[in-house]
Amino acid sequence: MFSMQRPVLLDGGLSTALEALGATLNTTLWSGELLRSNRDQIRAAHQSFADAGALILITSSYQISYPGCIARGWSHEEITDALLASTELARFDRVKVAASVGPYGAYLADGSEYRGNYGVSAEQLKDFHRERLRVLISSKPDFLAIETIPELDEAKAILELLNELASTIPFWISFSCKNESEISSGELFADAVSLVRENQHCIGVGINCTSPEFIAPLMESAQTDQGFVIYPNSGRTWDAINKKWMGDQSSVFTSAQVVQWCELGAVIIGGCCGVGPADIQELASAISASK
Repeated sequence: MFSMQRPVLLDGGLSTALEALGATLNTTLWSGELLRSNRDQIRAAHQSFADAGALILITSSYQISYPGCIARGWSHEEITDALLASTELARFDRVKVAASVGPYGAYLADGSEYRGNYGVSAEQLKDFHRERLRVLISSKPDFLAIETIPELDEAKAILELLNELASTIPFWISFSCKNESEISSGELFADAVSLVRENQHCIGVGINCTSPEFIAPLMESAQTDQGFVIYPNSGRTWDAINKKWMGDQSSVFTSAQVVQWCELGAVIIGGCCGVGPADIQELASAISASK
């Protein structure tokens, strides 16, 4: 699908932009809480990335799930409305929308998206994702961003669901990874790539919310004809207990790293947690310098 000379610019961490706008994100629903309480802030955060040059915006639905929101006192109707609104809030001229599908681990809100190995069955995973996926598909985004997946079992379950729901929306699945060759569960990234790339609607296999230093080795460890979707975090570590990022916030990826990712086959590049609009603007310049 992507045949352009340079990778397409993705946005950065939505929560990072929201916090810069004064939002307090300290519940289990993270930025998703604002879909009920302050949609204008979400729209403004998306706008900041669009103004920075991002051509694909990932929606605020990452943390929104039916069981997770019900536990916070939301009604079923409020959850459905929030999911539909998340796509609409990210629509801007000349910008594509990628509906975010977060992992089961995000619902657990204990850092499990950086560990995997949930200990639940494939059917339980499918039951968790099914209704949310159906609603997001009905919102007609340009892409589905199935992201921060830590294990192959969850990726398999979601792929089966996409077939079950007969979705034709182009998608990527991006994995959280813990080192130069393994996704968070300890399984090989190369095996994750082999699994995902077989689907006809897959536009690329991704790596997200992973330290920038691991990106190039991970890409080198796997082979794909479709290219990679790359959006690392700023290199910090997530403290699931205190719900904050630990480490040097200034350690955003370098131009040299971006050039290398382009050379290794990245078709979409952006950022994740800790990467704000100013970083995306710098990323645009680095991508331009890569060819």
